[in-house]
Amino acid sequence: MQDIAHDLRLLADLHATELTRERIQELQAIDFPLAQDFPQEIPDSLLDELATDFADIYLNGRFHASPQESVWIDDEELICQQPMFQVREWYAKHELAVPNWRKMADDNLVNQLLFIAHLLDKAEDDPQTILQEVALFMDEHLLRWLQPFAIRVVDRCDTVFYAYLALLTYNHIDKLRMTLVEILGVPRPTHEEIETRMKVRQRVAAQPQTMQYYPGVAPSW
Repeated sequence: MQDIAHDLRLLADLHATELTRERIQELQAIDFPLAQDFPQEIPDSLLDELATDFADIYLNGRFHASPQESVWIDDEELICQQPMFQVREWYAKHELAVPNWRKMADDNLVNQLLFIAHLLDKAEDDPQTILQEVALFMDEHLLRWLQPFAIRVVDRCDTVFYAYLALLTYNHIDKLRMTLVEILGVPRPTHEEIETRMKVRQRVAAQPQTMQYYPGVAPSW
């Protein structure tokens, strides 16, 4: 699980930061898939193409392939909607908080990958409970939108690297979820079961609640 956590952090970093010559060389040094296809001497034109794709996917929304869950789940495709606050509750439950949610929202792909990696690092403490948490979080959040995100990136981006990164990330998460089925002995819920469960939670959350004050803020990862 710690090896998987390491891989997820690497994927999160690639979704979070623009590629540079130095980063490409680092990926080649660890035999990262597809990095070996880059030429030894990286031309400026290739870096420009990669930078454009990165911006169009993660920054300016040109591809309409947002890395934020809210856009995929919200009926009006808006950012910072209910899924963001639901994910924030998950983080708080594990004493985590996003350092700057205005810059990168809680429900961003990068933060969700880092959260799963954090849980996997703790799996030795209580494997059954923590891995159940991982499976539940993936079902209710990341796996509800990651596949259509990956498909749209593949359809619209111009570089093989970012198309591959999107597919690799989805396949890695899907494979992890299937591994958890084998470990936990519990089948994956259907899409309909997950959507029904989330609608029930939304109705419960919509009920009037007594506000509580918690001083201080949770530490970030």
